[in-house]
Amino acid sequence: MMKTIGKSIQRVDASTKADGSLRYSDDLEFEGLHADVVRSSVAYGRILSIEYDADFDFSKFTLVTHKDIKGSNKNTLLIDDQPFLAEDIVRFIGEPILLLAHKSKEALYEAKKHIFIEYEEFDALYTLQEAQARKNIIFGEDNIYKSINTSKGVAPDFSTLNTITRTYSTPHQEQLYLETQSMIARYSDNEIKIIGSMQCPFYVESALEILTGKKVEIEQAPTGGAFGGKEDYPSIMAAFVYLLSEKSQKDVKLIYNRSDDIAYTTKRHPAKMQFTSYFDDAGKLYGLEIEIALDGGAYCTLTPIVQARAVLHIAGFYDCEYIKVTSNSYATNTPPNGSFRGFGAPQAIFGIERHIDDIATELSLSPLQVREINLPTKNSKSVTNAKIEEYKRIKTLFETVREASNFDAKHRKKTLKSMTKKGIGMALFMHGAGFIGLGETFLASKVWLELHQEGQIEIKISSVEMGQGAMTALPQIVADTLNIPLEFLSYHTPNTKEVADSGPTIASRTVMIVGTLLKEAAKKIKNALEEYNDIHSYKKSVKSYLGKNRVERFEAQYQKPQHIKWDEEKFYGNGYSDYSLACYVAEVDVDLVTYQVKVTNFYAYNDVGEVINPTLAEGQVAGGIAQGIGYALYERLVYEQGRVKNLHLSDYTIPMAADMPKIEIAFLNTNASSKGLGELPMDGPAAAVANAVCHALDVKIDAIPILPEDVERLCR
Repeated sequence: MMKTIGKSIQRVDASTKADGSLRYSDDLEFEGLHADVVRSSVAYGRILSIEYDADFDFSKFTLVTHKDIKGSNKNTLLIDDQPFLAEDIVRFIGEPILLLAHKSKEALYEAKKHIFIEYEEFDALYTLQEAQARKNIIFGEDNIYKSINTSKGVAPDFSTLNTITRTYSTPHQEQLYLETQSMIARYSDNEIKIIGSMQCPFYVESALEILTGKKVEIEQAPTGGAFGGKEDYPSIMAAFVYLLSEKSQKDVKLIYNRSDDIAYTTKRHPAKMQFTSYFDDAGKLYGLEIEIALDGGAYCTLTPIVQARAVLHIAGFYDCEYIKVTSNSYATNTPPNGSFRGFGAPQAIFGIERHIDDIATELSLSPLQVREINLPTKNSKSVTNAKIEEYKRIKTLFETVREASNFDAKHRKKTLKSMTKKGIGMALFMHGAGFIGLGETFLASKVWLELHQEGQIEIKISSVEMGQGAMTALPQIVADTLNIPLEFLSYHTPNTKEVADSGPTIASRTVMIVGTLLKEAAKKIKNALEEYNDIHSYKKSVKSYLGKNRVERFEAQYQKPQHIKWDEEKFYGNGYSDYSLACYVAEVDVDLVTYQVKVTNFYAYNDVGEVINPTLAEGQVAGGIAQGIGYALYERLVYEQGRVKNLHLSDYTIPMAADMPKIEIAFLNTNASSKGLGELPMDGPAAAVANAVCHALDVKIDAIPILPEDVERLCR
């Protein structure tokens, strides 16, 4: 027997992914009907009529409208504003109105040409700025989904301090998972089972219970990437195939092509953030006043939670006595925005980290001097008035990266006459793992471990494998706790009828929350067994236990730590039970002939506590850096009157392998309890890269992506 935590054990699904034998949704055996969606062609309006061409034979098609829904036509997440199928009003181009199913995909394409929808068009809001200006009211009384405001400390005497005001903007971003959204309904004896690509099986179960009035069996299929994009949207996909299967009494499959996936599914929320800071001549912060505006799109979805996370991360962990934050999220007539890796933090971190560099520029100081003088102390409090317990970890991390990257010397060295300008930039940041405030308490997540003859243990949880390595890391935790080989553990894609609700696979909570619960359940097994010291005695102990006891299932459930205090109304207290930390440094070359930016070196130092599987952890970091560099330099969704124009990988550009820099990845504080890692590496790269470009060109950058035309304008 051997310890498994801290070992780079090969991921359990590696061979099936490498040889192509792993079967994703579209690979599963299927002989039923294919589905398609008829969508709104206007951004905002009323449906006046739906007409079917009398000369076209629709008799072999299954058609579904909102009138076929027997339960509630509400995709309820936080509020119930979004229908599964539009009834009267449409709020974005691409809103689903009607569903079709047929044996032939080609027949579906043809049938859609023979359905005609007439609208009364209204004045639409296409941008965040139009929503803020109330050009038209499309939600509530002011287009605002949610207002979150908080402040701590007492405002200083501003007359004695320096002050600057800057506004920073971040754009939409597409998750661009390799496998597009996909869902299958299996029909048998008046029962329907849903199988598909998803992050949160019990979310889908809940959505279909509202739709149908009963619990529906939900099973995750192997999922080819998600990044948050398969958190809430699969509920809509599941509703579509369920409704068509119920009416046709056949299996139904819906697989989006890449264009539909980019055009109609949720994106990262665009943000506009205004910072006003008050500081002395040494760069010490005494006050921050911040306004945040988020574009939620046509329906609320998860916007208030993204907004809350943005507020929690907006001031970083810098020491500042007075912080005041006002934030609003707005409705626009564009496809709804939702979950994406980082969930509000990448926007916020870009804002605060760019602002720290702008303060340094204002005072002609090194950006590291300004960061250093504002590092938290034992007396520092966060934006939500909670003690920053991580102050020692942050200082160690900052000093380690400063030395490892040789930042000070590189920052002092300026390229003069060369046509390639070099720059270096830093982002020092944190990420709160798990649900906000008392969210984990409300979830009350459970895990089950089932003990079988011969010592096999089955992990029965709703946490999913979506490429991040959960199917390897979580068994490592159980095996390590029991001191047994990994081959004694089994963990399959979850089915809601067979597993405990361990909560959604989001918010960097899988290892930190679910892993901890699995460790508790494994300890219960160990305590129940007679003492063992090798495989033979372990198996003997298991047989002895099962021969005397009926209990085969060992459970654990989340309990709120005593130190967690949260006041939702004041937005005060411990936003999270724990934080992971990172300090990233980017080095760039800016070509003054082509105006292209190339990231040449990247230092990614992370403090996430105990690392379960170093290779998987390094993969998470490298992947997050790639997405962050794309966010900073490449990725731009082009909207024209509410319609996404660049719907292909040929015109929605992401970084390729050749665009990636040399990356130095390190983990600190590896003896502490595990913190969340999944989202952390996405949070800081854009800020570090933007700061490096600012240093190279001696300019101020207030928005991403930084495209060649932007560099040309800045140089001019």
